[in-house]
Amino acid sequence: MNNISTEENHILFPLKFLCFFVVLMLVLSAPATAAQKIVAKVNDTALTEADLQDALNEIMPAGRFHKGFSSEKRMSYRPQALERMIEKELFYQEAVKRKLAIDEALIEKEREKTIKRLGGKENYTAALKRAGFSDEQYQSNLRRKQLVEEIIDVEVKDKARASDKDVKSYYEKNKKRYMRPEARKITQILIKVAPTATVEERKLKKDRAQKVIDEIKTGKDMSVIAWDYSDGPYRVKGGNLGLVHKGRLDPDLEKEVFQLEPNQLSNIIETRYGYHVVRVEEIKASEQLGLEDVSKKIKKELTEKKEKRLREALVEKLRSQAQIEIY
Repeated sequence: MNNISTEENHILFPLKFLCFFVVLMLVLSAPATAAQKIVAKVNDTALTEADLQDALNEIMPAGRFHKGFSSEKRMSYRPQALERMIEKELFYQEAVKRKLAIDEALIEKEREKTIKRLGGKENYTAALKRAGFSDEQYQSNLRRKQLVEEIIDVEVKDKARASDKDVKSYYEKNKKRYMRPEARKITQILIKVAPTATVEERKLKKDRAQKVIDEIKTGKDMSVIAWDYSDGPYRVKGGNLGLVHKGRLDPDLEKEVFQLEPNQLSNIIETRYGYHVVRVEEIKASEQLGLEDVSKKIKKELTEKKEKRLREALVEKLRSQAQIEIY
C-alpha cells in the first residue's frame, strides 16, 4: 500500500474532504426531494441527483465558486460528471469488497472541522437538515470518500510511481527533448504605436525610434535612453529584458533579434506593438540539460501517464463486472 508516512497522511488526507464541504454548502438551497432523485444504479446501489451534483462540482473549473456559471454551462459538464459519479461508486464497491480499512479518527476530525467552519453544532445540524442530510449520512459520505481514495492509492497511485531507473531510461532515450534553447540577453527600447495611428502619427513615432538609435550611436548609455524614451514595461529597468529564449518574443521581433551578434544594435524593428530598438548584450548557446536538471519533471510526467492508464484499466475492469443503469 501507500509508502507515505502516517504523519504525512494526517496532513494530506483532510484535503481530500475539502470539495465535499464546499459541495455541502452549494446544495443547501436545493430541495431535498430533487437531491434524492435517482439518476443511475450501479449493481444494486441507487445514485441520486445529490451524488451527481457532488461529481459535477468536482470537475467544474476552479473559478466556479466565485464567478458563477449559467445553467446551460453546468449542463454541458453533466455527462462527464455522470461518468465520474459512476466511477466513484465502482471504486467504493471494490474497496468494500476488499475490506479496506477506514480511519475513524480522521472521519471524526473532519466532522469536527466542518462543525467549526459552520459556526457550531447547531448551525451544522441545521445545514445538514436543509441539504437533506443527517449527521450519520454525512459521516457515511466521508467514509465512502476515504475508501475511494484508498482503492485509488492501492491500484493506481502506488503502482504508478516512476522509479529512478525508469526516469534515467526515459531521459537517455529522449535527450533531444531536454535541450535548453539558445537565449539572448537583450536591452530594448519600445516606441508604442496605436493600431489606429494615422500615417503621420506613425512617421512621428518612427522618427522618435531613429532618434533613439542616433543617440545610442553617440555613446550615450542605452539604459538612460530607455528611461527617457521607452514606452515598454521594462523602461524602469533601463530596458533590460534579461535572458530571453527562442519562442518568447513576438515573431517579427524574434526574427531580427536572433540574427544579431553580441553588442550589436538593431535597426528599427516594426511589430504590431510599434517600433523596437534592440541591442544584444550576450548570447547563451543551446545546451543539453543533465538528468539532475529534469529528473523531477520526467518522474512527474511518467507517473501521471501511468496513473491515467492504470485508472482507465481499473474502471474498464470494474465496469465489465458491474450492472449499470442510467435513467
